[in-house]
Amino acid sequence: MPTAAPKVLLVGDFPPPYGGVAVHVEVVRDAVRTHGGGCTVLDIGKGQVPADGVVPAGSYARFVSTLFAYALRGYRIHVHTSGANPKSWALAATCAAVARVGGMDPLITFHSGLGPEWLAKDPFRARVAGTVASAFAKVIAVSEPIREALLTCGVSSHRVEVLPAFSFSFLEAGDPPAGFHELRREAAPLYCAMVARGPVYGADVLLRAFGEVHARNPRARLALYGPAAAQLDLSSACGNAASAVRVFGELRRSSALAVVEGSDVFVRPTRADGDSVSVREAVALGRTVVATSVGTRPREAILVPPGDPVALAAALAQVGEAGPLLRVAREPSATQQGDCLRRLLELYGFAAAPETAKAARQVRSRPSVEEPACAASAAS
Repeated sequence: MPTAAPKVLLVGDFPPPYGGVAVHVEVVRDAVRTHGGGCTVLDIGKGQVPADGVVPAGSYARFVSTLFAYALRGYRIHVHTSGANPKSWALAATCAAVARVGGMDPLITFHSGLGPEWLAKDPFRARVAGTVASAFAKVIAVSEPIREALLTCGVSSHRVEVLPAFSFSFLEAGDPPAGFHELRREAAPLYCAMVARGPVYGADVLLRAFGEVHARNPRARLALYGPAAAQLDLSSACGNAASAVRVFGELRRSSALAVVEGSDVFVRPTRADGDSVSVREAVALGRTVVATSVGTRPREAILVPPGDPVALAAALAQVGEAGPLLRVAREPSATQQGDCLRRLLELYGFAAAPETAKAARQVRSRPSVEEPACAASAAS
C-alpha cells in the first residue's frame, strides 16, 4: 500500500512584501507541491493577501483555530520566525503546543541576525528560548551565530541544524521594471540594492557612500527597490547624486531578480543579518557583491565594516573602477550544504528525498570563465 505524501503547514510571512523570509516560504511551498506533497501557508506577515495555498492568519483566535484544524488533519507544522522579539517566541510556543495534538513532530527555523544579541541581553529570554525551542523536533538556524545562541540558551546540539534559507531551485529572473533598461544604458557601473524599513538595513549608509562614489564617477548609477525605497529623502541623503538614483519600489521576486541580474554590483549595507537570501541570489546570478561583515556571507562577497559609509564607498569605487566580474556560481551537489530544499524535504518525511525542482526557465547562461561585466554585457 503506497505511503501518503507528506503534508506541511508553513507558518510565516508570505509575499507581498517580498522579504527574505517570505521568499523562502514561497519557495518551500512550491518545492513541496512540486514533489507531490500537500502544503499550505498560514500567512502571519503584513501582506495577508489570499493566494493559492495561502491562508491569512487573521485574528489570534482564527490563527489558533487554523493551526488546530491543520494539525488534526496530519499536517506537520514548520514555523519561520525571527527569534528576535517576544512575539516571535510566543508564536513558537503556540505552534509547538498545537503540534502535539496532531502527533507530527514540528519544525522551526530562526532567520534573524538580531536574534543572538536580543537573547543575550536577558537571562530570562534565554531560559524561555531554551524551553520553547526544545519543544521542536528540529530547530533550524540560518547561520552559525544563531545556532551558537540557541546552544547557549540550552537547546541540545543534536536538535539544532544550520541550513541557509536559499535554494538554486526556482531562481528565475523575469522582466525588469519600467525604466530599468534606460538606467542600464546610461550607467557605468550600475549598482543595485534592496531597501527595507528600519535602520538595520543601512539605507542611510548606502546613500552617503554612493554620493561619494558618484562624485568620483558621474556615470555611476544606483537602482533601489524594496518596501522602503520610495520613502527615502534622496536629496538629503546623497546630495547631488540624487539624480543618479532610480527608485523602483516594491517588486515581485522575478522582477527584483531581473534588476540584480541586469546590474553590475549588488550591495547589502545592513547593520545586522542572518544569512541573506538576496546576497546568495546575487552570487548565484553571477553578480559582484559588496556587503557588510555581519551574519553569514558567502565567500564570493566583498566585505566591509557595518555602518561605515567611507569604507563602503571605497569598496564600491574599487569594484566599479576595476570592472565588475561576472562570476560563475556553481550549484552544490545534493550532499553539500547550500541548497536547503533537499534537506527540508527529508525532514518533512518524503520517503526518499528527491532532487530539488528546477525552474521552468533557468538563470540565463553565464560564461564558463570570469569575464568583465561591462554595461553592454550586463544589459544583453
